Amino acid sequence: MTSEQIFKNAKWIECTGSDSPVFRKSFVAEKGEKAEITICGLGFFKLYINGRKVSDDLLVPNTTCYNERNLRELTFPLDDELSYRTYCMKYDISDYLAEGENSLEVILGNGYYNQNVRMAEGNVVFGTPKLCYIIEKASGNVISDETTLAHRGFVTFNNLYYGEKQDYTLYPVTDEGFAESKVIPAPVSEYYIQFSPADKVIRTLKPVLIEDEGETKLYDIGENTVGYAVFKCAEKGKKFRVSYAEEIHEKRDWYGIQFNFDKDYQTDEFIADGTDREYIPHFTWHGFRYFRVTADVEPVRVDVVHSDCPVTSSFECSNEVLNWLYDAYIRTQLGNMHCGIPSDCPHRERLGYTGDGQLCGETAMMLLDSREFYRKWLYDIADCQCKKTGHIQHTAPLMGGGGGPSGWGGAIIEVPYKFYKMYGDKELLNEFFPKMLHFLDYLESRSENGLVCREEKDGWCLGDWCTPDPIVVPETYINTILYIRFIQQVIEAAEILGRQSEVAHLYERDAKTRRAVDVAYFSPWSHSYCGDVNGASCLAFRVGMGNEQGKKNMVRKYKELGMFDTGIIATEALIGYLFEINENQLAFDLLSNENKASFAFMKNSGATTIWENWYGRDSRNHPMFGAVTKYLFMYLLGIRQPEGGAAYESVIINPRFVDGLDRAKGHITTENGKISVEYEKSGSTATVRVFADPKIKAVFEHNGEKTPFSGEREFSVEV
Repeated sequence: MTSEQIFKNAKWIECTGSDSPVFRKSFVAEKGEKAEITICGLGFFKLYINGRKVSDDLLVPNTTCYNERNLRELTFPLDDELSYRTYCMKYDISDYLAEGENSLEVILGNGYYNQNVRMAEGNVVFGTPKLCYIIEKASGNVISDETTLAHRGFVTFNNLYYGEKQDYTLYPVTDEGFAESKVIPAPVSEYYIQFSPADKVIRTLKPVLIEDEGETKLYDIGENTVGYAVFKCAEKGKKFRVSYAEEIHEKRDWYGIQFNFDKDYQTDEFIADGTDREYIPHFTWHGFRYFRVTADVEPVRVDVVHSDCPVTSSFECSNEVLNWLYDAYIRTQLGNMHCGIPSDCPHRERLGYTGDGQLCGETAMMLLDSREFYRKWLYDIADCQCKKTGHIQHTAPLMGGGGGPSGWGGAIIEVPYKFYKMYGDKELLNEFFPKMLHFLDYLESRSENGLVCREEKDGWCLGDWCTPDPIVVPETYINTILYIRFIQQVIEAAEILGRQSEVAHLYERDAKTRRAVDVAYFSPWSHSYCGDVNGASCLAFRVGMGNEQGKKNMVRKYKELGMFDTGIIATEALIGYLFEINENQLAFDLLSNENKASFAFMKNSGATTIWENWYGRDSRNHPMFGAVTKYLFMYLLGIRQPEGGAAYESVIINPRFVDGLDRAKGHITTENGKISVEYEKSGSTATVRVFADPKIKAVFEHNGEKTPFSGEREFSVEV
C-alpha cells in the first residue's frame, strides 16, 4: 500500500534539528470506545497514551530497506535497482483512553534509518527521524499534522552502535517549548502492517559486582547476552555513564568486541531528574557480559532484549560439549535476532548478513518459533535483489558490507527452500521461484569457463570465511560448488510447484558447471578437490561429485586431524555430509573434539555464546558456526523428514548411536506438532522412547527395520 492508503489524510511530520524529538497531541475521546492507532516512527518509536506506554514492543517498526538512497556512497558502491518497504504498527488503544481530554506522546530515535555515526560501510543513511499516525475511532479520527506539537526532546544523542545520552532535566513535563511540527513528504515506499515479532524484554538477569574502584564499578552478569542494565537514581542532576563489553583484559583495560574500544562505544550517559523512573537506552541494545558504571549508582537488573521468538526445542545428553553447543547456539541466535533481522553480531556490525543468515536459517527455524521472523527476512532479501541483474546484496536489508556471490547472495535460494521444508508454505515458495531463477542467471553472468569467478566491480568476492588459519580454498571453487547446489534446489522447487518447464535449461547448465569444476579442481592422483584444504572435498561430494576413494581419503584425513580446519560454509557441510554417509562416529568426534579448533575450546575458555572465529578473535557472539546444532536433532536423535517431505507431515526417527554418547534426549516443535526422542544405552542395547504428535505420520527405523507408530512408544534396540 501507499502511505495515503494506510494513513489516509494523515501527514508525515518531523522536528527540524532533532534526531530524537518528542511529539504530543491532545484529543478528545469517549471512555470505552473502540480505538485503533496505525503508526510509523522512523527509525524507531515509543508510543504513550495518557502517560502509559502502548504495548511492550521495543525497537519498532522492524528494520527494512525503507526508501531510495544513493548506493554509490557505500564503501562498496552499487548501481543496483532495489525495492523498498516500510512497516507500520497497529495497536488497539481502547483501554488506554479516558473520558474527555487525552494525550498522545511519541518519542523517536534514529535506529537503522538514520545511522550516521558508524561509517565503516559508507553512508547508509535513509533519512532523518519522522512520524505519521492515525487514530481511528467512532467519535472521530485523530491524525498527525502540523498541530501535533514537537519538542527537541531529552535524548541528546542516540546511535545503535555508540549508545545514548539522555538528560531528563530537559524532559518536557508541560507543553512549554513545544512548537508546531513540520509537515514533510511521505517517504516513497510500499507500506505494510508489521507481522514479524517485535523485540521485547524476554528475561532479566542479576548483575554481580566484581570490582569496585570507588569512582567506577565493574559488573559481571555471568553470560554473554544482549540488552542493557537498568538503573534508578533519586538525585536530580546526577550524571552517570554505563559502558558495555564482551570481555575484560587481565589488566582491566576495557576490552570488548575485538579491540580496546574507545570510551564512547556501547556507552550510555544519563542525567537524572530525581524521579522514580528507570534509566535505560530507548533506541538501542548492547552486546555484553560486563558493564562498567561511573558514579555511585547501582543497577536494578539487566534486561535481556531480542525479538520475541520463543525456544520450541530442548536438548540434553551425556556429552557436555554438545550440551554447551545447544545452549550456546540458542543464546547466540536469539542474541542476534533484532528488529526482524538475523544479524551476524549484536554489537560491532549488527547487520543481516546473508551469508550468516542462510547458514543458520534452517537451524533457527527448527529450534525456535521463528516462522514470521524469517518470512519477514525473506522479503528483505527479495527487496535487495537488483531488478535488472538478479544480484543479491551481502546484507538484507542492505546496509553495505562484504561477502560473496554464492555463499551470501545464495540466501535468495537457500532460505525460501528451507522455509518450505520447515513449514510447507508452497505459496511463498512459488512467489520466490522467479527470484531464485533470476539469481541463478546472475551467477551464470558472473562465470567464465563454467566457473563463478567474480561479483560486482570493486566489491567483495568471498568463498569460505573464518577458517582456523588463513583461508587457502579458492573463492571460485566455493562459489561454483554452491552454484551447483542451488541449481539442484531450484530444480527440486520446480518439481514441487509443477514448474518443470521453466528449469529444463538448468540440467545442461548443471552438467557444464560440474565438468568445469572437475577440470579445474579435481586431482585424479589424490582423488580430492583443491587438495581437500579447508574441507573443500566434502562440498563437492555433497552435491554428488567425486569418487569413493576420495571420500575414504577425506574420512581418513579428519580421523587423523581430529579437529576442524574449516570455515563457516564447510563446517556445516562437513558435519552434515559425514552423517549422510553414516560416518556418525567421526561427525560426533569432530563436534565434541577437545583440540583448539573446536566447540570445546570455546566452552573451556569460558564462552557462553559462539565465537566468530575458532580461536576467539573478534566477536564473541556470532551464530554462524552454530548452524551444525541442527544435526544433534537430525542424526544423533534421528528426527528427519523423508526425502521430499515438508512441514514434518511425516517423520523418520532413526537415532545414530556412537561411542562416547550414552544417553541423549530432546524435542522439536513442528508445524504439525511435537516430536521427541530419548534414549539411554546399557551394554549392547539401548532403550529408545519416542513421541510424535498423532497428526504426524511417524516411523521408527533401526538397522533397516521400519515400525510405524503414533503418539508415544518405547523400543529396545541393539547398538
